[in-house]
Amino acid sequence: VNRVPCALCDMVCTSVSSLKAHITFRHCDERPFHCHLCDSSFKNTYDLHKHVETHNDSDAYSCDVGGCGFTSWTLRTLRQHYKRA
Repeated sequence: VNRVPCALCDMVCTSVSSLKAHITFRHCDERPFHCHLCDSSFKNTYDLHKHVETHNDSDAYSCDVGGCGFTSWTLRTLRQHYKRA
């Protein structure tokens, strides 16, 4: 197993590519992916895509229990709501 240490913290990665990803997400403030609908920006396209979904109300997930009214932008959050409620 490779051990590639981060020079900026105590993290040890298993490859140079995972170290690069770690540095990008933990140590860099650059956010090159900008939302075309607002002023938000993101470090990767996945986060940008999930954010853009929040601008579209028709894609919101809502609780089907009568009188609840809970809504979320992701199915995962809705499932967590069902487990808690």
